[in-house]
Amino acid sequence: MVRGVRPAVLAGGLAVLMAGAGLFTVTVMGLVMFVGSGADPAPAPAADGGGCGGSGAPAVAVLGTGPRIATLDAEQTRNARTIVKVATQVSAARGLDTALTRRAAVIGLMTALQESSLPNIGYSDLAGPDSRGLFQQRDAWGPLAERMDPAGAARLFYTGGHGGQSGLFAIGSWTTMPLWAAAQAVQVSAFPTAYAKWESTAQAAVAALLGTRLTAQLAAQVGPVSAATPQPSPAATLGLGAGACDAQPAAAPAPSKGWVLPLPPGSFTPTSPFGWRVHPILHDWRLHTGQDLGAAQGTPVYAVHDGSVVAAGPNAGYGNQVVVQHEGGVQSAYNHLSAILVPVGARVRAGQLVGRVGSTGMSTAPHLHFEIRINGQPVDPVPFLRARGVVLVKR
Repeated sequence: MVRGVRPAVLAGGLAVLMAGAGLFTVTVMGLVMFVGSGADPAPAPAADGGGCGGSGAPAVAVLGTGPRIATLDAEQTRNARTIVKVATQVSAARGLDTALTRRAAVIGLMTALQESSLPNIGYSDLAGPDSRGLFQQRDAWGPLAERMDPAGAARLFYTGGHGGQSGLFAIGSWTTMPLWAAAQAVQVSAFPTAYAKWESTAQAAVAALLGTRLTAQLAAQVGPVSAATPQPSPAATLGLGAGACDAQPAAAPAPSKGWVLPLPPGSFTPTSPFGWRVHPILHDWRLHTGQDLGAAQGTPVYAVHDGSVVAAGPNAGYGNQVVVQHEGGVQSAYNHLSAILVPVGARVRAGQLVGRVGSTGMSTAPHLHFEIRINGQPVDPVPFLRARGVVLVKR
């Protein structure tokens, strides 16, 4: 009887061992998939599945292949990719939309470019004898191994140091302050404006790594796009593109005689026309030098005609301003922007994204103050565009 039973027992035992081995394998695979095999794991998904305004959002995809930044060598490009990847992961864990994710990535790259030039250096700069890594973080920020790990250093920059140092996302106004000022708020450098000189390079890198189209000037800083690189939508450019959490704007209208609307059709309401009026803030009688177009914060702003960007930055009461020079002494100006998406010197085409609607400067609500100037003198943009086949305001 015992001999008759033994093969069955052995077979059953073997089956149990095989099942256990399979369960062990599945468990290990699950742990590897969950924990990750590198030093840069993705954050755990939010309990509500992510989404806008919640505790998590889908991370913006970072290209695994594609263009190399022409001004950066292989090591710098690799470290830039790591910083951008960490920015997308930490942003996703906080439910940030695509625009803020890209902004965070640009600020991180500007900072590392200034502090280390993007090689992962194991020695200090002028910040102190213990400064190390891409961001030259000092001992109080965390262990040396963490600071010398590109992903670990980037995570410290965004989330804060172990000694209570504020990371970027702890800076209350990082979403609205100038990019260099946000970098300075984290680094507390003796040279606060030094980060500004790296903005164009950082914008180009983020645009390349996140698959967005560049302006002509910044495209010169990026190597050829490989066939594997996803091609962006026409409205995407320079680090700010539509994502799952962004409103999907209408594409720029097709050119009519080479001229287009400055905002997507149906996205705006004419408010204050060109002409003399009582200023809504200063309460004095003065010429209103353009046409106001009320629109939601962040609405895309397009160049109305081919030209060159001759101004891009803050300009007193105009707030954030972009001015494009066209042929024949004509300029178009886009004012009160929440974001400027082209640099001075860039060549732009009709319908190219140059900024986003905001309420910077002397403004009472989000809108675009749109101007046309001829030989430096403002003219009513409504009849000017109508003569070129574009109906800005029906009147």
